[in-house]
Amino acid sequence: MDNIKIERKDIKKVRLKVYPNGTVKISLPFCVTDEWISDYLKKKTPWIEKTLQCFSEAKANEIETSIRSGVSTRLLGRQMRIIVSEGAVSKIEQKGSQIFILSPASEDQAILQKQFQRWWQKQSKTYFLTVIDKFYPVVEKHGIVKPALQVRKMKTLWGSSSKKHHKINLNYYLYKAPPPCIDYVVLHELAHFIYPKHNKEFYEFLTVYMPDWKERKRILDYEIVRGVGY
Repeated sequence: MDNIKIERKDIKKVRLKVYPNGTVKISLPFCVTDEWISDYLKKKTPWIEKTLQCFSEAKANEIETSIRSGVSTRLLGRQMRIIVSEGAVSKIEQKGSQIFILSPASEDQAILQKQFQRWWQKQSKTYFLTVIDKFYPVVEKHGIVKPALQVRKMKTLWGSSSKKHHKINLNYYLYKAPPPCIDYVVLHELAHFIYPKHNKEFYEFLTVYMPDWKERKRILDYEIVRGVGY
């Protein structure tokens, strides 16, 4: 296999990740030998190849490399068509399955990209806050104060949480995913305020409140993730 990255770190367990761009990354303790790594990767080859195949067959949209009329994107799991027009003011509006972008600089990609990203950031944060409000009661009864939200571009995660800063971080591109998948990520991060680790109790908690969370995660990992900057 090509594109295998081996990283020795101060950790106790081996971590193997496969990315949609074909990169395979293995993080492991300093004491692990090259011979052990070789044997481990041989055993994992079928799983790695299957995962890469799933990524290659995924149909998720790519990042908008240009903002122009006719380009499509995905928003909350739906295909959206972008329409760009010249106008005296800067304005973006979603109507049905179309996103209308009005701009005094309709031919300037740098300006259009910034305008679209500001709109996307605002729209996604507003939506994510409503999802947090929906699932917060699940953890509120455990004495958890509602966390703050930050939306940002993330390279390897859909979301993360910080108990220290009492904050949830959600990926800018998560807004492309269907609502059930976003629900899963939000509940996942809220659950970490009760169970910091991915242990048995954490997954039992998820299963109680979202029995189909594995299928939602699968859709994110194999149908949405490809082509969104990972």
